[in-house]
Formats: sequence, structure tokens, C-alpha cells
Amino acid sequence: MEQKITPISIYIGLLGLVTLAFGLADIFVWAGVSPGLQVGIIEIAGDDFFRWAWGGFIMACAGLFMLSGCTRVTTLQQSGKVVLGGALVWLIAGTDIFALLCAGIPAEEASPAFFNSLSGFLAGFAPPYTPAMVLLPFTLGILYLIRVRDADDS
Repeated sequence: MEQKITPISIYIGLLGLVTLAFGLADIFVWAGVSPGLQVGIIEIAGDDFFRWAWGGFIMACAGLFMLSGCTRVTTLQQSGKVVLGGALVWLIAGTDIFALLCAGIPAEEASPAFFNSLSGFLAGFAPPYTPAMVLLPFTLGILYLIRVRDADDS
């Protein structure tokens, strides 16, 4: 059986490699291999077990799902793996965005107010971001895969 390399399979393969690398970096930084990592707008802090160890494991699994589904991506089984990997990235990115939102609500300790001001709340959304939040827009290519798959079934 001949396997044809398509642009969408290359895209998903590269996205899977990057997702796997970020997941492993999350785990390694949490384990103490590095004190923390900041490159551009991406930051891996690494001190919270559930976010960095479990979140890194989930990101690594998402990358593995994407990598295992990037060949013959037009079949239902392979596209299901890719969609599952994208859903895992969305899950971690969603929790990171929720944590960012919740961290911006209370005021600073020095402030007499309980709630943060609007400008202080919006300033909390400035970079650096977690790797899952940076990967979030790139997973939108998976929606294209679903659209192509749906057009083939019609």
C-alpha cells in the first residue's frame, strides 16, 4: 500500500513533534533538570506538580497521538488520533487560560481593594505564556482536517 505524503500530514507531524517536545520539557523542568525556561513569549515555570508534571504528561501524550495519526490522516482511525491529540492540547490550554483569568481577579497584596482594577486585570494577560497556550492557535489546522474528512464522507 502506497502512502502519499500530504501537506496536512506534514503539518500534523511537525505539530506533534513540537507538542511532544513541550510536554517533555514541562516534565523535565518540573523534575528539576532545569530551574525554569523562558524563550520569547513561552515560559515553563515548573514548580506545580499537577500543572507541570501531569500537564506535561498530557501534552506528551497529545504529541504522540498526533505523531501516530499523521500518516494516512484521511482515514477515520488516524484522523481520530489527531483530533484526540488536539483535544488534549485544548484541555491543557483551557486550564492555563482559566488559571490566568482567576489569577487576575484579586488585587495585589499591597492594595487595599479586594478586586483588581480593570487595567491590572488586563495586564495579567501579558506574556509570557505556557507552551499549551502558544500551541492553541496551531491546533486549528485540525479543524481543517475534520472539514476535509466531512467533505469526503458527503
